[in-house]
Amino acid sequence: MIEKINLTGPADLLATIPHLLGITPSESFVVLTAQAGALGATLRVDAPEHVEPVNYAQTLTSHAANDDKATASYVVVYTDENQDSYPYAAHVAALVSELAAARMPVRNVWLVTSTHWTEFGTDEEHPLEEITDSEANATFTFFGSATDIDVYNPALLGTWAMPVQAPEGTEADIEAARAAWAAVLDSTGIPDNDTARSIAGAFQHKMVRDFLFRETITTQNGNFADVILGTFTGAPDWNRVDRAQVIAFELMKAVPAGQRAPMLTLMGWLEWLKGNGTQAGRYLKHADTDAPGFRLAGLLLELINRGSVAEVARDPETSYQRHNN
Repeated sequence: MIEKINLTGPADLLATIPHLLGITPSESFVVLTAQAGALGATLRVDAPEHVEPVNYAQTLTSHAANDDKATASYVVVYTDENQDSYPYAAHVAALVSELAAARMPVRNVWLVTSTHWTEFGTDEEHPLEEITDSEANATFTFFGSATDIDVYNPALLGTWAMPVQAPEGTEADIEAARAAWAAVLDSTGIPDNDTARSIAGAFQHKMVRDFLFRETITTQNGNFADVILGTFTGAPDWNRVDRAQVIAFELMKAVPAGQRAPMLTLMGWLEWLKGNGTQAGRYLKHADTDAPGFRLAGLLLELINRGSVAEVARDPETSYQRHNN
């Protein structure tokens, strides 16, 4: 476990971001909060395409403000847009203003492209090797941190599985699916192929799927929308959530491509509840690739792209991070 890394310059700080997020961002804005010489939260959102600068800046700032101990911030723009000028200059200016008003003044803004990095607004370009060769990157790598490892590889799941049949969605179907899902979540082994195909089939029916999503966590107060949006009260059983993600992967092995979107969406949703928006977004994009137009994945991805953070992840008393500490 890495307890502390001394950041001696911009390259060190920029090197930490892919390790904190699990990916090297592209076409993104990243805000890092800081206080008393230490980094705090890391927030990544897609770069604005058609979003008015002030609205975009206010949205990012409202989420950065969830770190109520922050006294400063850093902004990093990852893009290959407008290489002949300063990309998203109006959005950067608005963000600097909003963060200052929120008492998190921006110490530095950097621009990172696919070929170089630079302090925003200057012409002095630095090679990306300064980031990859930095002491911080070496330390993270030494302690086992890896970046840009994809969360889902269809080729590893096989191509032999036959399609499963969705249930009719009767009350009996719902109760049977709930019981089967609870049984595998409460067990310790991996379900056999027949069980996995039966549960994966249940996930193909929208109404049954919604019940299974809701059954995954143990704080079921509120309607389905409340649960999906993470606005329920209390902390989920995070061990059960971790178990659900393992089982969801096993279910995907039992069905062919085109029927994995519900499980990928489940995995993305659970990552979002944990506060891992970037990983959540990757699962949800895979869900849309598996079943183009899969509505629940699209709705959740829209939330993430707006910078939304689940209430359960915002509250230190209910967060996944508290569970792991």
